[in-house]
Amino acid sequence: METQITLGHAIKSGRRELDLSQKELATQLQIDYQWLSQLENNRLDPQSDEVLMILPKLAEFFQIDMEYLEVLRSQTQQQSLNLSQAIFPVYFQEKLNV
Repeated sequence: METQITLGHAIKSGRRELDLSQKELATQLQIDYQWLSQLENNRLDPQSDEVLMILPKLAEFFQIDMEYLEVLRSQTQQQSLNLSQAIFPVYFQEKLNV
């Protein structure tokens, strides 16, 4: 089975190579660090306008080709939050009324 690199994985990997926290990278990109966390974990719709708008900033910051990010974006699928792996699943289920 071939593993595809997702947009979120590439961002997280690049950030770690530069030894940056999510907050530090978010500050550099002028975005919310919680939004960045969701992006890195593929919790956002990769086809959304918000994700599309951040690609040029990411390409410039990491000095990579915009087309490469577009390819990663096209092969990334939004991942849902798995409550069975949450630290406090009952708490989350109650908050989400699941």
